[in-house]
Amino acid sequence: MRSDLDQLMRQRGLAGLVVLALDRYSPAFYYATGQKIHHGFYVRAADGRAHLVHDPMERDQAALVGCETSSYAQRGYLQKVKSADSQAHALGELVAEVAGELGLTGRLAFAGDVPLGFGYLMLDHLRRLAPALQVDATQPDVLSEASMTKGEDELAKIRHCSRGAVEAMKRVRDELAALRPSGDGFLTRTGERATLGHLRRLLHRTFAEFGLAEDGESIVAQGRDAGVPHNRGNDDDAIRAGTPILVDIFPAEAGGGYHTDMTRTFCLGPAPDPLRKVYGECREAFDAAMGKLKPGEPCRDYQELVCDVFERMGHVTVRANQGVEEGYVHGLGHGVGLAVHEGPRLGGPPTNTTLLAPGHVVSVEPGLYYPSRGLGVRIEDLVAVRADGSVENLTPAPYDLEVPIGT
Repeated sequence: MRSDLDQLMRQRGLAGLVVLALDRYSPAFYYATGQKIHHGFYVRAADGRAHLVHDPMERDQAALVGCETSSYAQRGYLQKVKSADSQAHALGELVAEVAGELGLTGRLAFAGDVPLGFGYLMLDHLRRLAPALQVDATQPDVLSEASMTKGEDELAKIRHCSRGAVEAMKRVRDELAALRPSGDGFLTRTGERATLGHLRRLLHRTFAEFGLAEDGESIVAQGRDAGVPHNRGNDDDAIRAGTPILVDIFPAEAGGGYHTDMTRTFCLGPAPDPLRKVYGECREAFDAAMGKLKPGEPCRDYQELVCDVFERMGHVTVRANQGVEEGYVHGLGHGVGLAVHEGPRLGGPPTNTTLLAPGHVVSVEPGLYYPSRGLGVRIEDLVAVRADGSVENLTPAPYDLEVPIGT
């Protein structure tokens, strides 16, 4: 949690933290400051003292951070840029200046969103200007570690996103049920040819009602495309009966903020036996993982559990073959917060020793993929681990595969 930052910095022996935002929304900057400031940098000492340097146009947001502030103009940044070799060098000079004012020496953690080359130049110049400062390269970085656990205020935002996602998924199912057969395809309620794009636009409208927006592009994929886990699908494809329609949605608060993540797989009309079989096996693995979730257990063990289930059924898994493209081809899940993919991970290499803990919000998403057979299924819910040891399902929605035609 954000309130853990200072304690974590002290535990790691860090002098402080520097977070950068270079003229765009930065999840790390939002996390560290609590404000969506697009251009500035924030320096925080391990004892809680902090200073924010900001664009003058964002002075009102900067005032809400609750620490000492100054603007780029007050710091003479433009003059520094004119006299420096690059903008990155000028920013390095400013960071060294603020760190010196806070009396920081030793290792500093760095976070934020800047181009890699810019960041390299800035840090290299900072090292030359302030040799008493070192860059902390520990992974995961201190900000990522703090953000793995969510406080109640963060959970409230994730719950709101999740309610919007659940409603969007319900409307997709209802829309599929309302389609009318026409030749070898279907028509919508308004008489239009029913396509995957029709479903995607329905998702967008529902997200907007809840103040949400896509961060990236949700997955609405059918048939063979559903068998490639991150194939976004083709909006022009006509919706077909008897084939898997995989819908994976992960909206966030509009303008940047917390996410949710959920997946359902539908089949319009009776499912062919091969689809029904792989879906049932995916559901068995999903139920096995969900039924075992509890704090204190190694996160990686849940991936092992699901691989055991799938391998017993005869499916190749990523555990048995890292290059597998058909079968179970990915990890079981990941943390969700200000980024849709963050720690902890339910899987990964043996070096992943993280234990599932209260405050973790993770996806559970087994899937089976056979693009050569026109098949792909995935079931995904987002869960929060509670302090009392219980697990809250944030995305409760029906798991029924088949959507009867014309109901």
